[in-house]
Amino acid sequence: MKTKQLLLLLPIVAFCSTPGYANYFSNPRLGTNLNIGSAPNPKPADLREAFTYKETTTTYAAQPAEAPPAIAMVVEPQVQTIASPPAYLAPLPAPQAVHHFLIFFDFDKSNLTAESRQVVAEAVNAARQNGFVRMVVTGHTDTVGSFSYNQALSERRANAVRAEMIGLGMNNAEIVTIGKSFSDPLVATGPGVREPQNRRDVIDLENIPLAELD
Repeated sequence: MKTKQLLLLLPIVAFCSTPGYANYFSNPRLGTNLNIGSAPNPKPADLREAFTYKETTTTYAAQPAEAPPAIAMVVEPQVQTIASPPAYLAPLPAPQAVHHFLIFFDFDKSNLTAESRQVVAEAVNAARQNGFVRMVVTGHTDTVGSFSYNQALSERRANAVRAEMIGLGMNNAEIVTIGKSFSDPLVATGPGVREPQNRRDVIDLENIPLAELD
């Protein structure tokens, strides 16, 4: 009986003689490997650090946004079509030949100046190039003096131009001279006015046969 009691007490004595904290915290399931035997007991702070869940944060660098692919745009040139004119349109008329020339005189004069001779030459060339068969020269005066005096003056001015035309090769039969005194002024004035534009000769080129003058 005493022997059985001793056998039962041996484990209790062994347990009491061994420090209780030697393997109390040893737990392989938790991954904690504590010293066994007479190793010192771990500190509570070490246990809190071992069993504390630590949250980790991972920071990812932002990737630069990729630019969209370039789109090539092809612009086709605009072609404007201009319709051709209808065939029935008549062609533009040819420019009309000049058939009216003016020559001016000094006061109470009938002689031609160099400028006046140049205008007479232009009139003769136009008559030849365009086939005019009649050249009418009309003399005019201003309103200074009597009508009869200016009538004679206007005739002398017309004859001076005819003489110049004949000298340039024109036929005398193709030239007609008229004197109108001051009855047809270019600029209307009262009597006794020396208006330069009224002291003039007018050369008209016509294609009317000379026989119609009779």
